[in-house]
Amino acid sequence: MFFSNSNRLSLTISFVIMTIAMASREFELGGGVKIGFSPLLVCMMLGTVFCNFSEYSVDIMDRSSKWTAPLYALFFVLSGAELDLGVFRYPATILIGFVYILTRCIGKYTGALLGSSLMNCSETVRRYLGITLFPQAGVALGMVVTAQALGAQMGGLVRNIVLFSVLVYELAGPQMTRMALTSAGEIKAGASDAGNRARFEKKEKISGMRVKKA
Repeated sequence: MFFSNSNRLSLTISFVIMTIAMASREFELGGGVKIGFSPLLVCMMLGTVFCNFSEYSVDIMDRSSKWTAPLYALFFVLSGAELDLGVFRYPATILIGFVYILTRCIGKYTGALLGSSLMNCSETVRRYLGITLFPQAGVALGMVVTAQALGAQMGGLVRNIVLFSVLVYELAGPQMTRMALTSAGEIKAGASDAGNRARFEKKEKISGMRVKKA
């Protein structure tokens, strides 16, 4: 049963939904104390355990990635719709946003530099690893939901600042990551684009030959 591709995808989706349902429950410990779990962190742990202990993880993740793009697009559209541009009329909010962006970038770069230095990594890794950590999107947007528990005023402020920072990171981050990887010699500029172009041209030629034969 598990060797069927459709059954594998069905079981994968079922486990994700079941994990979210279990994480949304609260448990009574007594004395009025309740504990709950974050669906975001629980799903991340599910993926970590699955990819490290299952021999089928590579195949299932490869097949799952083919239909998750629309879900990602929907997730980012709904998240971006919550960004209230009106809050940026206040200079204090803009200042907090830029301080957050700058502080996070400094922390990422410094942490990567110290960590790679302690592990005696090469000079190239120490120099460029921190830059590749600048982009931020999925997990930060998930944490925005958790920030709503702070209340309407504080939760809304945190939400707008994080969404603004994600906008900045996703505009500049991928380009900085590509420049860092190119400078480090990990990728060749334009190599994948040329490969994709050749592959699509080959498909077009094959399709043209089939049409002529028909």
